[in-house]
Amino acid sequence: MNRLKSNEQSFSILSPAEELRLSPSELDAYYDRFQEYIMARRLTNTTPGALTIAPKLKGITDRIAVKVTKVLCRSDVEVMADGYENIPAGAVLFAHTHQGILDNFAWIPKMPRHCLILHGADVRKALLLAQLNTGLILVSKAQDKGENRRNAKLDMIQILRKGHSIMYYPEGTWNLSPNKLHLPMRYGFLDIAQKAEVPVVPVVSEFTYDASQERERITKVHIRFGRAVTVGRTDELKAKLAEYEERISTLRWELIEEKGIYPRDSVSDQEYVNYLKGNIYNLKLGKIDLDKERAGIYGYEDDFYRFHHINDLPL
Repeated sequence: MNRLKSNEQSFSILSPAEELRLSPSELDAYYDRFQEYIMARRLTNTTPGALTIAPKLKGITDRIAVKVTKVLCRSDVEVMADGYENIPAGAVLFAHTHQGILDNFAWIPKMPRHCLILHGADVRKALLLAQLNTGLILVSKAQDKGENRRNAKLDMIQILRKGHSIMYYPEGTWNLSPNKLHLPMRYGFLDIAQKAEVPVVPVVSEFTYDASQERERITKVHIRFGRAVTVGRTDELKAKLAEYEERISTLRWELIEEKGIYPRDSVSDQEYVNYLKGNIYNLKLGKIDLDKERAGIYGYEDDFYRFHHINDLPL
C-alpha cells in the first residue's frame, strides 16, 4: 500500500488484491476518492505540452512518422489499417502488440485521433525527439525505479480521465519469437483502464518482409484495431487479461492467414536470420539496452525463454 497525499489529506492507494476485499459500497467510495486524488495530482512523467500543444500538431506528427517509417522500412512501404469501426468514441487505451521499433511510428498516421505514447525513457534521445510531438509518458525500465513506474501509471489514469487516448505496449518489450503470437504480460494496463473507466482496444500490426536483402526490410505493414475490451469496477483483471490475449492472438493469426502461410518446406532459415539482423540494427539505432528489454518480459526466466533464446540476440 502506498501512502500518498492530495490536498493536504492522506490517501492510500490500494492494490488490486486489497480492492477485492472491499464491499461494493466501499469500492464505490474508494473509486470516488481515487478520482478526486488523481485529478488533483500534478503530472510527473509526461512531456511538456502533451495535453495542450501535441493534439494541435497531429498533422505534423503524422508526416514525421511517415518519413521515419520509410527510413526503417523502404521508401515504397505500404501501410494499411482497418477495424476502425471497433474504436469507441471518447478516451481509449490502445493496447498494441510489440514486434520492434516500427511499432512506435507506423500506426501514428493511421490513428484517427491524437494519442499519447507510453514510452521507455532509456532509449536514444534522438528517438524520443522523433516522437515528442505526439506527447510521451516516460517510464524507466530499471528494476530500482518502482516509484517512477508507479508515477507513470498515475499519469496515464489522469490523462485518460481528461479525455485523451494512450498507446500502450503490454508485452513490455519486442516479441522476436518465430512461433509465439504474443509474450506473457501483466494486467497493469487493465488496472489503468479500470481506474480511468475507459475501454481497451487491442491493436495488432503484421509485417511483410523482403528477404532478398542482407538485412530484411519491411515492404508492408497491416494494422488492425480489434473489438474493445470493457473493464468495469468489479471485473476480475486476470479474466479480462485472458479476454484481451484471446483477441490479439486471433487478430494476429487472421493477419498472418491473410498475408499467406508458407509451406514448411519453403521456409528459409535465412529469412528469419535477416529478420533478427534487422531488429539488432534497430536496437542499436534506438540505443536500447538488451538486458533491460529482456528483464522487462513477464516470466522471462521460464522454460520458453531459456530453451528458445527469444529476445536474447548476440549484439
